[in-house]
Amino acid sequence: MKEYSFLDTLLLLNGVEISGFDEGDDVISLDRLNDSATHKIGTDGEMTVSISADRSGTMTFRLMQSSDSNIYLSGLITAQENGAFVPIFAQFADTKGLDLGSGTQGYITKPAPMVRGTNANSQEWVVVVERLNLLHGLG
Repeated sequence: MKEYSFLDTLLLLNGVEISGFDEGDDVISLDRLNDSATHKIGTDGEMTVSISADRSGTMTFRLMQSSDSNIYLSGLITAQENGAFVPIFAQFADTKGLDLGSGTQGYITKPAPMVRGTNANSQEWVVVVERLNLLHGLG
């Protein structure tokens, strides 16, 4: 029998642990932007596979509006927009399931939208990275 707990996950941006995640089954998502390989079939029916050098990807995550990490991320996007760009390096780990993800040379696409109402809302952040490495473990 295997078990899973979100308590065993960790997301770091430039070495700072991100915390205060929203509810749900998809609060952290790591995804490549493009396929790793494509193919072409010739008129004779033979296939040629082209391996892409593009390993870029996105790291999307949702935080509660009350998360202290929103302040840190707002600082990063403000610096980025004002000419003090600092590339983002991201690391993700599911320490029990041994899933790992790492992203290099990233940037935040835009500030998280602000939505307010009767109940607490989520803040969605998207980081695009030049190279996203994914290693699926037991999880």
